[in-house]
Amino acid sequence: MVSLSGVLLVITDGQWDVLRNLNFNQGDQMIFTGMFAWSAYTFFSQGIGRWMPVIPYTFLGMLSGATVIGVMCAMTPNVHPFGEVITASPITVSELLYIGVLGTVAGYLLWLNGVRHLGSANAALFFNFVPVFAVLTAFLMGQAVSQIQVLGIAIVVAGLLLPRLPHPGRWRLALSRSA
Repeated sequence: MVSLSGVLLVITDGQWDVLRNLNFNQGDQMIFTGMFAWSAYTFFSQGIGRWMPVIPYTFLGMLSGATVIGVMCAMTPNVHPFGEVITASPITVSELLYIGVLGTVAGYLLWLNGVRHLGSANAALFFNFVPVFAVLTAFLMGQAVSQIQVLGIAIVVAGLLLPRLPHPGRWRLALSRSA
């Protein structure tokens, strides 16, 4: 709840009337659907990760995703991704490779290892970093970040660190054992 309140501060910039007048456009709906799908992926990957190693599982995920995208491109007459890549500049091709290899494949491998070690419930807490990194990216691109958003980022981080802090009850137990 602490991290979620920080997320709300980051998203709304502290203007709570934004929540009251919430209106979902098509992009918002797509983001929500993507996050829902990612949640399902995280939940089910924990079970699959018990019997299938991470690298083959990631390969199958990438292959199935590429297949769906390929079919969608084939069904859309004005989309020609291979032609666009062939005519693209070397910098653009290197950017595509960077996004594909580091942003996608490495990201999936790291996420699946996190789910394997933390469990899906604990790994899902890190969804709260999505708006934090969106704000940080916007800042790096020259957009202003408000003090409320910085406070929200701090609350998100605090919410994720809070369960890791030693509990006073455990201190008393540890002190009584050492005495």
